[in-house]
Amino acid sequence: MSGSAATEFTSVQSQYEVQVAGDLERNAAEQKRIRAEIDALQGQLETLERDHALLLGVQRVFAEGARPGAVRGAKAPAKKSAKPSPKAGTAGKQPSLAQLLGTLLAAHGEPRSAAEISAELAADHPRRNSNVNVVRNALELLVAKSQAHRSKQNNSVFYTHAGRDAAPASD
Repeated sequence: MSGSAATEFTSVQSQYEVQVAGDLERNAAEQKRIRAEIDALQGQLETLERDHALLLGVQRVFAEGARPGAVRGAKAPAKKSAKPSPKAGTAGKQPSLAQLLGTLLAAHGEPRSAAEISAELAADHPRRNSNVNVVRNALELLVAKSQAHRSKQNNSVFYTHAGRDAAPASD
């Protein structure tokens, strides 16, 4: 009996070894398939992110193109000629942080947090300081000048542009 028990044990062990080898092959194949899917999705995500940045830039151009005639037409040219920028060189003057933030707020109809605006500023103007605290301070300056509105929802603060729907008496 001890001989037949050893043979039976060896037979069961061989079956398990075959089953484990098959499971390992299926696992490796599934890992390979999922990695291929992740790579494809990563490529799609990168394409969507590039398209998003491009669309934000186009939207910003449209907002800047419509802004002088539609919103505060007399003030926009005055600000452009007020201060020369020594850093500008031959490329022309760069808009101030307040102007950029005003444009970003005007381009969106919904309230936006300082973090969202900071992220968009970083994407659109990588050389600009887009630190959230710097952006928040500039947004608060716009609120103080009645060029933006601030609203609180729970523990969050959101900002909107004080464009067409703003009361003109606040100027």
